[in-house]
Amino acid sequence: MQFLRSPVSRSVLILSITQIIGWGALFMAISVTGEAMAADLGLSRATIFLGPTVMLVVMAVCSPLVGYLYRRYGARLVLAGGALVAAPGLWLLAASGGPVSYFIAWGVFGIAGAACLTTSAHVFLAELAGEGARRAIGAQMLFMALAPSLSWPATDFLQMHFGWRGVSVIYGCVMLVVCLPLHLFALPKTASATSQPRNASAADGAAHRLNRRVVLLITMAIALNGFITWGFQLVVIDLFRSFNVADYLAVGFGSAIGVVQMSARLFDFLGGNRWNGLATGLVAALIMPVCLIVLTFGGGAEWSILLFLLLYGLSSGAMSVSRATLPLVFFAPADYAAVAARLALPLNLAFAAAPPFFTYVLTSYGNRAALAIAFVSSLGTLASMLALQRLAKSRDQAGPAG
Repeated sequence: MQFLRSPVSRSVLILSITQIIGWGALFMAISVTGEAMAADLGLSRATIFLGPTVMLVVMAVCSPLVGYLYRRYGARLVLAGGALVAAPGLWLLAASGGPVSYFIAWGVFGIAGAACLTTSAHVFLAELAGEGARRAIGAQMLFMALAPSLSWPATDFLQMHFGWRGVSVIYGCVMLVVCLPLHLFALPKTASATSQPRNASAADGAAHRLNRRVVLLITMAIALNGFITWGFQLVVIDLFRSFNVADYLAVGFGSAIGVVQMSARLFDFLGGNRWNGLATGLVAALIMPVCLIVLTFGGGAEWSILLFLLLYGLSSGAMSVSRATLPLVFFAPADYAAVAARLALPLNLAFAAAPPFFTYVLTSYGNRAALAIAFVSSLGTLASMLALQRLAKSRDQAGPAG
């Protein structure tokens, strides 16, 4: 096939396969296996679902080291190392008999995930594709929208036949015999990422301060938006239920969000040569507060939920692409690894805190409090994106800095 003759296209396909497997094995499987784990280990469901939070916190802590590994060895070997670490982590989970071994396994997942999940895949594509990195990353994220649709049925099938422990053993083997060799032998070799920002050659203190401001604003925009989307990811069905929506409708509405998110990613990918990550993120940031207002004042009426899920799905789907490609608006592809590593620590901490926080707020204070907090966060995202737009305009008017 002509598509597979291009190293970039071939790498997008390979990384889509390994990322779907990786996220399915290390993060998404618990949505299916969680109840069986809780019953078998004698832990509450809330305790079981602290596992992903532990994983995200460890990923955040590991991000500075991973940034060094990108520079030293390149993203391909980092991806391979992550797959290698993931396998014993999954086998440890399968052998766990209580909370200590259970959470140690999730800590290993965090180490593996920092190396073999989304950031490393995008860094590799930036190393390989150069100026075409935005479109390559957008294509890979489009495939990633299939992850829940593939991983949840596969996990459910395996659990029915082998139990949750068997699922973990099998996924560990898949990481070892599928993902590891694909990363090592199927991905092309690339030059390691550089550590210097694009303007550093001018030795300009003002340019350095501008880079720091850009990174701070990107962090604020993505963290505040991710605080909403990662928080709502686990509570959106309960949020709909809190408006006295019938259970089957709440589940159906929640499931439909993924379809809309994928449509938003497809729309962005097809128009990838017409706008950049900043334009995509600004539109997404404008839509998010509107959809929250609709649901709040619609009071859970079916029309308000339908409009909410349409707007929310479009916003979160578009922002997921912007999250990955926004650094490329301000930094060269060679600097992507350094910027991504700096962003990973605060972003993963925000993502880790969101699900338990919104679960607590929704349970203790109700849906209006949860929506109000999300609305304030969405305004923070919008303000940060507008500030980034002003910086981009002033930079373009001043001309390239070098």
